[in-house]
Amino acid sequence: MKKQVLIYTAIIFTLSLFVFFLSSERWMNGVSNFLVHSDPLEPAEAIVVLSGSGTGNRIEAGVKLFKKGLGKFIVISGDEIYPGYYTHTLMKNYAINLGVPEDKIIASRIEGEISTWGEGIDNLKKLEENNFKSFILVTSAFHTYRARTIYDQLISDFGYNFKWSAYPAEDPLVPIKDWWKERTARKAIFIEFIKLLYFYIEH
Repeated sequence: MKKQVLIYTAIIFTLSLFVFFLSSERWMNGVSNFLVHSDPLEPAEAIVVLSGSGTGNRIEAGVKLFKKGLGKFIVISGDEIYPGYYTHTLMKNYAINLGVPEDKIIASRIEGEISTWGEGIDNLKKLEENNFKSFILVTSAFHTYRARTIYDQLISDFGYNFKWSAYPAEDPLVPIKDWWKERTARKAIFIEFIKLLYFYIEH
């Protein structure tokens, strides 16, 4: 009961913030920018590309970093999106089409919870199994803050010792600037805040 009250309170608070920020373009751009996290990039052993976007933007960004020599392998976890079709397979094939050698891609199905949290558990496990000590996390810009927060928590919980950074990939469906002008962006930004609040309540 207490958890439900907290969740409802968080939702009401988020809605109130949106009403407040809608009165100012500057503040509205501040809403989306809050969700973006970007670290200085250094060469790493692996580039972890998160699933969840159907535009190919995350793989494209990951491949761009790979071709710049910022990572030696691309790591992907995915789930079944239609009988017999898996996101990690589609992402892997797209990366190959963009010029990444197949033997430089480590892709597998998420074994547990289908979420950024569950995907994080699988990705970190793959990194550990392959003796990688460093990685760059690639996801859509609006998803970077929450993804960074989740991976920080998982690395701490499991006692991993990784050197890592987060890289925001531009998402054509969820622009950070003037996001309120696009329906898909309005929906994505709102849901992202709800998910972030829920994460803080749960953890």
